[in-house]
Amino acid sequence: MSSSAKKVSANRINGQKSHGPKDTSSTRFNATKHGLLAVGITELDDAEGYRTILSVLTKEKSPVGLIETFLVESIALEIVRCQRARSFEARCITAVANPPVESAPFMDFSILNEPTVVDHGLPALVTFENVQALSAFQRYESTFAAMLFRNLHELERLQRIRQGEHVPAPAIVDVNVQTDKGTAVPIPAATAQLEVLPGDAG
Repeated sequence: MSSSAKKVSANRINGQKSHGPKDTSSTRFNATKHGLLAVGITELDDAEGYRTILSVLTKEKSPVGLIETFLVESIALEIVRCQRARSFEARCITAVANPPVESAPFMDFSILNEPTVVDHGLPALVTFENVQALSAFQRYESTFAAMLFRNLHELERLQRIRQGEHVPAPAIVDVNVQTDKGTAVPIPAATAQLEVLPGDAG
């Protein structure tokens, strides 16, 4: 048998051993099915839900021009991202509340020497590590919500200007937060932008 024939035979044998992963839970999102990855919609999001939100917002806000259209699309995306953060938070809590149960292959005789537990009490379902994960999801949601309303306010401001209404420019102020120790902690102006509209002062 020639060398090339041996390679072909070996390839056929190896090909029969594996037909791809049996568990596709981590690979089923590899394919781009909805063409919205460039927009920011992932395989874990509801693509049709995003299209519905964008369609409703477009009819509701009636954007004119590139900037207003971009802001409407950004608002729709931030809504989906907020929903994603809430979904991840719910999945994290569900996973903590329903941990996997494994049966021991052999009986552990050490339990015969342990005292009998009368009341197990109420064990904490959320550990410190889980609290950190939940805090991260909540921070993500807060960030997405802040971006959502910032884009919404900017869209409304541009539309009011386009309609001939006199709207002052957003006011940027420096904010100092007083801590318990009496130390003033400055917040960067970029994260403390307040838009002052007529009638807000007072």
